[in-house]
Amino acid sequence: MSTTVRELVEGIPEKQRRSVETCLEACDISYDTEIDSSVDTNLISFLKTISNPIRFKILKMTRDKWLCVCLISRALNVDQTLVSHHLRALRNMGLVRERRIGKIRLYRSNVDAVREYIGESTRELGI
Repeated sequence: MSTTVRELVEGIPEKQRRSVETCLEACDISYDTEIDSSVDTNLISFLKTISNPIRFKILKMTRDKWLCVCLISRALNVDQTLVSHHLRALRNMGLVRERRIGKIRLYRSNVDAVREYIGESTRELGI
């Protein structure tokens, strides 16, 4: 959602408005300046997903190799059901790939998807 500073200032109580006006003067921001707060919901979901330490560690551990839940859980020293829960969240975002060998499921980071989201993040931030 994009809006102007003028539109934002209109809804501010008078007492606060004076401090905002001081801020605008100090920062050399005009009332016509656009402020864009819109962000793609998929990008927000990605950032929420990888902000969990266990999920981030799983992505790191599986970035260049296939691993089963039992090895991931041992490496992280957490229960296999917890790892499965986090793998489901990563799978739902397309951040890990799954491969089956009989009853065993192996997981590997989808580095292309991770790179795409990271690229989108940097484009959104303008860096």
